[in-house]
Amino acid sequence: MLTTAERPRRSLAASVLLATALAAGITATDVTSAAATALPGAARAGSTADTAVRASWPTVKSGQRGVDVATVQLLLTARGYTLTADGVFGSGTAAKVKAFQRAKHLTADGIVGPNTWTKLVVTVKSGSKGAAVKAVQRQLTDNGYAVTADGVFGSGTAAKVKAFQKAKHLTANGVVDVQTWAALVRGGGGTGGGGGKLSDAQAAARLRAAGITRSSSGNCTNRNNKNCTSLQDIRVRTVDGVIALKRKSGCRIVITGGTEVGHAGGTYSHWNGYKVDVARTSCVTNYIHGHSRKHHKRGDGAWVWRVTSGGRTVIDYADENWANHWDVTYY
Repeated sequence: MLTTAERPRRSLAASVLLATALAAGITATDVTSAAATALPGAARAGSTADTAVRASWPTVKSGQRGVDVATVQLLLTARGYTLTADGVFGSGTAAKVKAFQRAKHLTADGIVGPNTWTKLVVTVKSGSKGAAVKAVQRQLTDNGYAVTADGVFGSGTAAKVKAFQKAKHLTANGVVDVQTWAALVRGGGGTGGGGGKLSDAQAAARLRAAGITRSSSGNCTNRNNKNCTSLQDIRVRTVDGVIALKRKSGCRIVITGGTEVGHAGGTYSHWNGYKVDVARTSCVTNYIHGHSRKHHKRGDGAWVWRVTSGGRTVIDYADENWANHWDVTYY
């Protein structure tokens, strides 16, 4: 039982936590739970409530691409606003986001920020099925914990969730609640626009899950060795682009060059995560010729085939046929 002196201190702690949580966009239920567990003088350090209060959700909006967009689409589907989870935030996704926001009495601006995220996420655990589970599985793979996105929360998914929770210093109970969701979407690939960078393990896991392999003359992944094929610090947009190439072309995709030293420099370089080399097969070449426009010849003699959208360059495919690969730049 609290003493008379302790009651004001606990009340003050709960009030402070309540105000902090509201500013961070935590739902009323989470705020009530957090305030109820406040200790005299301050919130309990390291508690799940404290983790939720400090959660930093990514902003996802029109024009963006990637796994966070696909997560929004899958969660909307789970909430009854059915969408194709193509990872592209277009007008259809914006309309569904606005409809969801209006139903939840949020500002219907079509932008998925902290307030929308906390209303949108669905708690899932062992035995759960559906689009929300598939979103968790895609986020786990994006964070380097590869799992098949089949929409079934089985023992394999539970094990990967627990491993992720341990790594993020969360309660490793295998339940994907608001705190675990927040950690997932702000992890690898958490920048909705695709500008964020991945570790070699994170990128490799995402590509492997998509059926994409890599080869290296040195059979290594050290980016400081030119004989290796490294994916360290590759951009999310680049990985998404390669996965899209695989999906759209139906070709076998092998990455033969990544972010390692030994390539040409510049802003849009291999080292900065914008480029990959893809093995030059007849399937890949035919797809590129059929889905891009021959644009110009580089100084080294490679013809560049370009993809544009809305008047800006989206992808450049440079035919380095002497090296038997396509040098691909994702802007």
